[in-house]
Amino acid sequence: IMKILTIIPAKTDSTRLPKKNIQKIKGKTLVEYSIDYAKQSKYNPEIIVSSESDEVLKIALDNQVEFKERPTHLLKDAEVTDVYIDILKNITTKYDLIVCLQPDHPDREHTFDYCVDYMIDNNYDDLITIEPSFKRSGSVRIFKYNHLLNSNVSKRIGCIKDDATDIHYQQDLERAKERL
Repeated sequence: IMKILTIIPAKTDSTRLPKKNIQKIKGKTLVEYSIDYAKQSKYNPEIIVSSESDEVLKIALDNQVEFKERPTHLLKDAEVTDVYIDILKNITTKYDLIVCLQPDHPDREHTFDYCVDYMIDNNYDDLITIEPSFKRSGSVRIFKYNHLLNSNVSKRIGCIKDDATDIHYQQDLERAKERL
């Protein structure tokens, strides 16, 4: 049985769209869309939400998932992969895969299970979603546990095209509202 951890990085200090990750579409925050996406998996992943925000803490608790406070040095423009590594270095449980979900992509094209199965079937160490324009989106990023823990994140990397809305500005949020 595959042991999977899902990490949802949900800081609220976005400069382009304030409190972006807790904006609502159809009554659910963007963080909740990612939590629900992971909870629909047959793999029954453990879920950790990482943030500096008490508002996000409440969302995590209300959705019965674990919360990890994000250190201040991993806010602002910190590399999100460093957030994932920091979480792994501060927990004792070992996993097979780490599935990272950016909450600002609420309308992912593929299911959680499709992405995990694709990673397994192709024996990748690292898998990332890309936009139809072939730009890296990261709506879903999957790592083999040991590769991420050791900062080896691109030896055998694969990608999946995903037409999810990448929310940076208010007009992106409005587009996602229309699509959902």
